[in-house]
Amino acid sequence: MENLVVLDVETLPNYWLIAFKGVDTGKLLTFEAYGEHASLSADDIAKIKQIMKTRTTFGFNSNKYDLPMIRYALSGARCNALHKLSVKLIEGNAPSWMVMKDLDLPELKCDHFDICEPSPAVMISLKAYGTRIGSKKLWEFFVDPHLPIDRETADRVRDYCENDLDVTIDLFNEIKPEIELRVFMSSEYDTDLRSKSGAQVAEAILLKETGYNGDRPSVPATVSYKAPPCVQFVSEQLRELKDGLEATRFAIKKANGSPIEPDWMRKSITTLGKTKYKIGLGGIHDKRTKSVYTTNNDFVILDVDVESYYPSMIIEFGYSPRHIGKKFYQVYKKIYTDRLQAKRNKDKNKDKSLKLVLNSAFGKMGSMYSKLYAPDVMLQVTLTGQLMLLMLIEQIELQGVEVFYANTDGITMYCPRDKVELIEVLIFDWELVTGMVMETTEFKRTCIRDVNNFVNITANGDVKAKGVYAETSLSKGLQTPIVFEAVRKYILDGTPIEQTIRGCKVVNHFLAARTVKGGAMWRGEYLGKMVRWYYSTDGASINYKLNGNLVPKTGDGVHPMMDLTDTLPSNLNYDWYVNEAVEMLKDLGVDYGNTAN
Repeated sequence: MENLVVLDVETLPNYWLIAFKGVDTGKLLTFEAYGEHASLSADDIAKIKQIMKTRTTFGFNSNKYDLPMIRYALSGARCNALHKLSVKLIEGNAPSWMVMKDLDLPELKCDHFDICEPSPAVMISLKAYGTRIGSKKLWEFFVDPHLPIDRETADRVRDYCENDLDVTIDLFNEIKPEIELRVFMSSEYDTDLRSKSGAQVAEAILLKETGYNGDRPSVPATVSYKAPPCVQFVSEQLRELKDGLEATRFAIKKANGSPIEPDWMRKSITTLGKTKYKIGLGGIHDKRTKSVYTTNNDFVILDVDVESYYPSMIIEFGYSPRHIGKKFYQVYKKIYTDRLQAKRNKDKNKDKSLKLVLNSAFGKMGSMYSKLYAPDVMLQVTLTGQLMLLMLIEQIELQGVEVFYANTDGITMYCPRDKVELIEVLIFDWELVTGMVMETTEFKRTCIRDVNNFVNITANGDVKAKGVYAETSLSKGLQTPIVFEAVRKYILDGTPIEQTIRGCKVVNHFLAARTVKGGAMWRGEYLGKMVRWYYSTDGASINYKLNGNLVPKTGDGVHPMMDLTDTLPSNLNYDWYVNEAVEMLKDLGVDYGNTAN
């Protein structure tokens, strides 16, 4: 991907702007119309069309907003008409395809993609992504979009737009491997997949390969569950659980097409050994909190995960959406076997692309807006997955081995070393019965706050953390990463918390950020709806502009950092970060200063 150009549009009642910036060159080009009845000049229209025709462009949420606005502007629309369209798209949530149809605008010849859907987080703003990737400047749109502006303000809007282009480029660089993968897949399947999420990619490919072009299935009133023959239990409580699931007619919520968890399931707790388990429509979870396990001469922590659990069940048990029929299973299985061949051939692009289809398709089965919608298949997979894990847990506990953790596709146990071989045999037998394949990892230490928040140290010293203890990513909000880095290092090798925190020179690692509905205030200064701050020795709280209430996690004295600095601030409150890390360790059941705890 060379010579890429990012674009963005700004619209006000008397001003319209389109800006382009070369990703590699940094060159900025802007075209504008100023005045309520002004429109783009014929010369500017020709230049914009030429750029769109000869360059590959991209934007953020651009398919839904920027492209419709560009097409209308290129038709000669005036600023006041462009503003009306903007309001319709943003505030009226009008689908862009419907708006374009109503306006009857000519097609725009362009090679364009939108990076909003391929980005991993769901329904977050460009500014929120900017906090997660350390973009230099958080710049809130600073004028009322419904009011006209003067010429001086228009110049500032142009600067604001360029900053948005820079943040979009930052985000593109973060997800570039995902875009490159979609470029490869687009070529393989002769379909433009660059602007699609993983689930959307899977849906497009499966519909194309199965040849299904019918309507979306209707939402059923209820669905039922039937366990495959391999699901068998020893204990009465698990047999009753299975019978109860098979006897239940699961009502479907008309509003979203999802099965509703019945009251008896919400209240049901299954106890095996020392651990309590909650079965749900989404997955199994243990109910343990604040636990620490350490491998020693007598015991070893074994973590066992099922490889490609959901895809494997779809293939092993022949699940298919009824309206598509066996063709779905045939295509899905071929993709599975093709991926295995690609792995053997070390064809990384094909391996990754087929893995994306296999793993992402399941999500669309739960969406009533998808042609892959199949709530009965979704229920079969999620409940069968839980029951089969319970089969394995039951057999392990019968041998006197404690299973202390379970999630959607795996379990973790504290195994006496003299029973490791026995456990390996049980796992092998389970694989033969279910048709699944498991992967075992040995941990040196496991520290658990709850099922979704923990830190694991593998036998070779790798750190595997989840939830608040995981590293900051595009999918996780910015929340003082240095605190959790200090926690992970302390658990890994006893590195003092103070050493990690005071030794860090990366400004973004000390920052936190969040979206504030209605905007935020700090010492009388308006900050915007997306705020970024650090904890300082002379700070103050951040409060909601609407009601003056405290913005969560800012009551300890904070200082905004809307523009990222290159060096650490002199008033950084190191003690706050140290104390926070100590508290986070306590939440895991680890006492600071006692690595053997």
